[in-house]
Amino acid sequence: MVRCLAALTLAPQTIAVLTLTCLSPTLQAQMTGPPPEPLLDAAHCLATAKTDWLGLTNDASEVELGYASGPGSWQGGDPFYLVDYSSPVHSQGSVFVFVVRGKAPHRALRLEYKVQFRQSDDGSQQLELIDPQFGGISTQDRVLSAVREVGFHTYAIPVTGLLLPSNKFACESEEGIE
Repeated sequence: MVRCLAALTLAPQTIAVLTLTCLSPTLQAQMTGPPPEPLLDAAHCLATAKTDWLGLTNDASEVELGYASGPGSWQGGDPFYLVDYSSPVHSQGSVFVFVVRGKAPHRALRLEYKVQFRQSDDGSQQLELIDPQFGGISTQDRVLSAVREVGFHTYAIPVTGLLLPSNKFACESEEGIE
C-alpha cells in the first residue's frame, strides 16, 4: 500500500496505470484449489433447474460463484449461501439460500429463497437488498453478511461439470421463487 501511495506524485497517465496495478490483486482474488462440495452441489442444482438461475443461456464457459455457510440450523437443516455476482467488480448479483437436509444417500438441497443485492449509488459502498420479499431483519442481515464474507473470494467453475447428472443428492426448491 505504501508503494501505491507514493505513486501520487507521478504524472496522471502513470497514476492510472499504477492504480490498476494496485487494485488488480484485490479484484482478482479468486480462490485456488477445489471449490467446497456444497458450492458445487448447489451450483449443479441451479444449472440443471428449469429456470436459468446462473445465466447459462449466454454460452458462458464458466461461472464465478462464492460460498458462505450459515449459522446454526434453519428450517430443519444447515443453511448456506451461494453468491452469484453479475458485475465484474462484485457490486451487484444474487444470493441463493440453500438448506441441506438428510444424510447420504438421501440428502436433499433445498433452495429456500433468492434475493438480489447491489452496492448503493451514494458513494458509501453500502450493500442493500433489492426488493427483499422474505424473512425479517435478522434474515436479511445474514444474507448481507454472507455477501460481505464472500467478497472477492470466489471460484471459477466450468459449466460443463455442472450440467452432468448427479445421484448424490436431490434438488428441491420452495414454490414461487423468482
